[in-house]
Amino acid sequence: MKKTSNIGKYYYCFPQTVAMIGVQTNIMPAAWHTPISAEPPLYGILISPKRYTYELLIKENGFTVCFVDVSHAQLSAQTGSTSGRTVDKTKAFNITYTQAERVNGPILQDSYAAYECEKFDVKEYGDHFLFVGKIVLLHFQENVVNENRLTNEKKIAPMLYFGKDRYITTDPSSLAIHKRS
Repeated sequence: MKKTSNIGKYYYCFPQTVAMIGVQTNIMPAAWHTPISAEPPLYGILISPKRYTYELLIKENGFTVCFVDVSHAQLSAQTGSTSGRTVDKTKAFNITYTQAERVNGPILQDSYAAYECEKFDVKEYGDHFLFVGKIVLLHFQENVVNENRLTNEKKIAPMLYFGKDRYITTDPSSLAIHKRS
């Protein structure tokens, strides 16, 4: 295996799911997001201070995290390469949404699941800020999420970011369920 200490941009952690982050009426795709805690229910998103979304997150009390399938990869690429400072992305890209109930952000109509998160904490890590939100409301499509709160792999092809505007999804036939010993 080759080695280098010249790290630069690194893409070896990809693919990762893409979430559409919403604040006010602005939408931004993010592959850097993660669950942090089940109790309390905390979710984190990493945003560069260069982004308009960062400016909005600093001002607002929360944000939305919307999950859409791989058919929205073009929308992800478009909204990720367009700044909300100069363009209303919801109008420019015909994004249909409803206003979140508990925070100032959009819930994308095409989401199979979405979280409304109240801002819980913000910390700087290198060139990004980690915004931690407490999930206060869940939205999900009942025909996609089962009684165990698992997404049905036969109904959703998750959008996975593979770096540099490359997207991929999963093969549901490759799902393997292993018992813990």
